[in-house]
Amino acid sequence: MHLKHYLSLCLSFLLVALCASTQAADPMLNGLAVHSELGKEQFIAALYSNVLSDNVNTLTTTAQSMRMELKIAAPEGMTTRRFSRTWIEGMAINNTQAELTDQAEYMVKFDSMFKGRFVQNDDIVFSYTQTKGVTVSVNDVLLGNIPSEKFFAMLLSTWVGKVPLSSDFKEGILSSGKTNADVKSRFEKIKFTKDRATEIAAWGKVKTPAEIAAEKEALLLKAASVQASSVETVKQLSKAEIAKAEAAAKAEAARLAAIRAEEEERPALTAQTLLARQFYVSDLLKKIRSNTRYPKRALERNQAGSMRITVVISRKGDIISTSLIAASQYELLNDAAQEAIAKSAPFPSMPDTITGTTFEFTVPTTFALPK
Repeated sequence: MHLKHYLSLCLSFLLVALCASTQAADPMLNGLAVHSELGKEQFIAALYSNVLSDNVNTLTTTAQSMRMELKIAAPEGMTTRRFSRTWIEGMAINNTQAELTDQAEYMVKFDSMFKGRFVQNDDIVFSYTQTKGVTVSVNDVLLGNIPSEKFFAMLLSTWVGKVPLSSDFKEGILSSGKTNADVKSRFEKIKFTKDRATEIAAWGKVKTPAEIAAEKEALLLKAASVQASSVETVKQLSKAEIAKAEAAAKAEAARLAAIRAEEEERPALTAQTLLARQFYVSDLLKKIRSNTRYPKRALERNQAGSMRITVVISRKGDIISTSLIAASQYELLNDAAQEAIAKSAPFPSMPDTITGTTFEFTVPTTFALPK
């Protein structure tokens, strides 16, 4: 065998071995970021990869295993409806209509995996392995698999695509392993309980009528017990304390009722309705972007930043309400983002395939200084 041919074969074997080693190794922590709304932390997210990088294309085009993980930090948790909307909107903004259509059935499958409300400390993981696609788990309970080589990149785009949750969030995720020590410490301290893992496991089980009746009976007995103990407690309270306790109880009841109503209103998605929502969101955001102007005074002062605004519109496209859920530090930029939304109204009417009397979506806006 000629020396050149021998050396060529050795090099080929070495490259194959290196590739296999890269894919087999446990992914490393590439970056961490905190997502907040209305000044309150919602979750801490982490991205793990075999190759550390601050470049999106490098991460998504390198043949490697990757993992996205987010831990719920909000004391009140997060409804699956809001969780679902975050992914649907993020995918719609950062992927083409052809890509969305191609992966529609997988997006429906992904959405259907989450059957209940997320609570504080829940640990949600999306793991990608070549040839196996994406496995989805919550609190170490496997919920399912998406057998697609493209789906993980679409999920990742909602974090680090052209329109991420925020520019700071994207920067944190793409830190090439140079993570914030405080955020890393808080992320690692978030732990779910065994009882909560058992609750998640129940998501995949269909309850019999007898089990549902037994649960209701147990709840009624618990409520009666609480009520009886409350009577004894009330006897020892002053009028002011009783009034305060009653107000707190009413507020908590209202909060729980709102959560239940929100969950019950969450429609079951089909490929058709999901694409209708995503294409509709894309059209709404395109109209807003066409009316977005960088304030001249902000440019002169080198002001830049990101903000997110939740908008609720009627079926006819009229604005019902807006809420600045994540603001930049500059009022000029916040006002410009809100003005663009106001100028864009009325929006196109809701498609017939989308149910409900109103439609809620989020407008992410970033004002970046010219390079």
